[in-house]
Order: sequence, then C-alpha cells, then structure tokens
Amino acid sequence: MRHTFARVFAALAFAGLLASPATTYAQAHPSNAKYGGLTYGEWLAAGWQAALAIPIEGGSHPWIAGGAFVVGGRVVAPAAPVMPLGSPKVTIPITVAPGTPLSVGIIGVDCSVAEAWPFHGEDEAELRACANGLLDLVQDPYAEIDGKPVTDPGAYRTESPLFRYGPLPANNYLGLPPGTQSDAVVAGYGLLVPPLSAGVHRIAVSANVPAVGIAVDAEFIITVVPPRSK
Repeated sequence: MRHTFARVFAALAFAGLLASPATTYAQAHPSNAKYGGLTYGEWLAAGWQAALAIPIEGGSHPWIAGGAFVVGGRVVAPAAPVMPLGSPKVTIPITVAPGTPLSVGIIGVDCSVAEAWPFHGEDEAELRACANGLLDLVQDPYAEIDGKPVTDPGAYRTESPLFRYGPLPANNYLGLPPGTQSDAVVAGYGLLVPPLSAGVHRIAVSANVPAVGIAVDAEFIITVVPPRSK
C-alpha cells in the first residue's frame, strides 16, 4: 500500500564528499565538489532513479521495510523507512564488501510531473519549489557514525538537477502505472561515507516531520566482511 506522505520523505540523499578511503564521514561540502564525475545533486538523482526501479515485492521495499540498494554499480545506499512520529527506533543490518562507499540518507523528498498534489509540478521551477517546500517541513536532521555525531547535519542539504525517472516497474513505490516516465526534482539531507574498515559499524539517522506526523529513526548495523582467503 502506498504511504502518501511517508513515501515522499524516503531516506535517500547524497550530500557528503568521498575524497579518499577512510573510516569517517567527509567534512567538506563545497557546492562544486564531485565524486566519480558527478556532483552531489547528480548522485541524488541517480539514487532516486535506482530506488524507483525496484518493485514492491511481498509488501517489501527498501523505503518501506528498510534495507539497501546499489547506486551507480558501486555505492551502497542504506535506506530507512519513514514511520509515524514517536515510533521505536528501527535497526537495519547490512553487509558490504571492503572498499564500498555508502550513501547514508537522513531524509529526502521528490516532486514530479507524473504525481498528484502535493508532489506535483509542471516544470523545473515548480518541481524545485515543491521538493524544497516539502523538505522545509523537516526538523532536527541528525546523523551519527560509530558514536560520533555528524557536525551540523543541516549543512548536508542538497537538491538534484532536473532528471527523469522510469520506465517504472509494475507495483512501483509511487503507485503509478507501469512504464510511467517523468521529470522530477529531489531535495534531501544525507552523507556519502567513504569505505569503512572491516568489522561492525553503527550509523544512526533521524529526522522529524511534525506537520504530517512522521519521522525517521533508524540505526544501520554495517558489517564490512573481508574477502575469504583462498
């Protein structure tokens, strides 16, 4: 079942910089920085396209039950469900290979031509105003990596260029007809985390949207498994 307000605040956003392999998030956030040849906003669009290409199967989708998916063939995107405000924290186990960068979303929102109000816009200007207007409802974005709070998570807000998603699969997350394609804009908060060392790491994210009674409150248990010796 489509969650009308919850789905739009699905947790996926790129707004951190992967400069080199490390075990901490990147501090820098220059607006012109790139990773893999793409800007923050272009990675955000790529992540949204990847997530929307995943059909809901057995009532499950990364943005509904939590989980992870791959963006650009290399980056793993942990995803947390949006829940009613005040719900218990959700714990999401994820296993990745060494050398894997992570797109750790806090919260994000899209608007597109194909969707109905309040997620609708007719052109880029309307879509951008729509996405940012909805994101403005978010309060207290927060992220923590291995017990260390991310300094000023509000500074990790970004928005995508105009992009196109689809053709959407059957039983897609937006509840639109299969094959739908549409122009869209996404705005959100999140981090791009460099590859973590082998072992178990904990990444927590949270945000509140009191205006519509929803929130994100999740902890990803990231297990980095070294390759087996032959």
